[in-house]
Amino acid sequence: MTRGVRDTNGRGAVMVPLDDVLALLEASIETLCAVDWAGYDAGQLADAVMRIEIVARRLESAGSRATAELAGLHRQKGRSPGGIAALLAAKMGLARGTVHGRIEAGGRQATPAGQAAARGVISCEHERIIAKAVAGLPGKMGGAAKTRFAEELTQFARTAAPADLRAEAARRLAELCPDRGKDREKHQERQRSARLGAVRPDGTSMLTMTLTPRGRALVERALCDFGGPGGAVGCEPGSDERAPEQRAHDALVHQWALGSTVDPARPKGIATIVIRLTPEQLEDPHALVRTDSGTQLSVRQAVSMAGGMPWFVSVLRDGREELHRIDVDAHPGRRLASAIQRLVLYAAHGGCTFPGCTVPARRSQFHHVLEWSRGGPTTIANGALGCHVHHGFVGDGPSSWKTIANPDSPGRCTWLPPGTDRLTAA
Repeated sequence: MTRGVRDTNGRGAVMVPLDDVLALLEASIETLCAVDWAGYDAGQLADAVMRIEIVARRLESAGSRATAELAGLHRQKGRSPGGIAALLAAKMGLARGTVHGRIEAGGRQATPAGQAAARGVISCEHERIIAKAVAGLPGKMGGAAKTRFAEELTQFARTAAPADLRAEAARRLAELCPDRGKDREKHQERQRSARLGAVRPDGTSMLTMTLTPRGRALVERALCDFGGPGGAVGCEPGSDERAPEQRAHDALVHQWALGSTVDPARPKGIATIVIRLTPEQLEDPHALVRTDSGTQLSVRQAVSMAGGMPWFVSVLRDGREELHRIDVDAHPGRRLASAIQRLVLYAAHGGCTFPGCTVPARRSQFHHVLEWSRGGPTTIANGALGCHVHHGFVGDGPSSWKTIANPDSPGRCTWLPPGTDRLTAA
């Protein structure tokens, strides 16, 4: 090859022949493949895995850029995009759609996500998700706003799995395009489906479903209530050997059994959904709200989920909260909080109250602001949500955190780091 790669190494720019660059890459890969990984400890292996992942991401990005450049040369010869993809796919033994994706990704190298993928900060799959989200923005949105949207998603993608990024992009698009809410609901309803497959020779069956947000919220709640170790089955602590998928199956079957046999007027055992709504949102049936687990749905869908089950309502009147509840503090002397008390805190706090923690309510525990061991009652006023990690921070030791009631925000608490005097801070 006569053309080369520009290499800047602090001594000026030089042109390195592309053949030499590729030969060096191939030799390095050959050496890496010959490494005996059994001779290294966990720390070294973890570092190696991360570095290899970054290199693999950069290689995929570089390959997409080269593929896009090659496609451009073919276009100059009059070939159609479909013909180019078919030609390259046949040469490389890839699917035509895969080649199309690489050509398109190679043309997005200048975007915030494209640059991040080229540095190996995010994966090429992250980049494709962000590109699709940007393409879904309304045409009236300016270029600066679209760039900012892409930059925010790129920053989110640095520490998020592709599935979480896809969900976050969908939420942000829905918030930016509220006028699509009605069509969005109709699309969701059209997509909903459930198909129970034939009975297999071993007696099992396959259930395939496409869930609406309402359906997903119900499934998530059932999995949260009954899908953990020991959930839906009776066993000794630590003896549950079921796989996560098996626990999910048992949780859903348990929930369906409850729905078929339990008196609907008795909430015990029925999975409960907590949805936080403002009075302004209630006036707009297409406004988007979220459940305690983060599933996004419209106000109309949220209201329809209530059915005949009881409601727990927190009302803001003249800037002050009125919380309507049914005898939630009936047993302040009992150590464990009741399901109703936890539900009220779910609605009031939304998640863990530790500063900066984003763990949702469904993965948080009831925490006594004044510890139970110090005479703290099991009441809403003395309760706060704490995730499993931060709840464990509280104790009497020198390295433990403490909590006190927050007089400026009734119903919440202040977390005091180790070494802080409780009375002085109050």
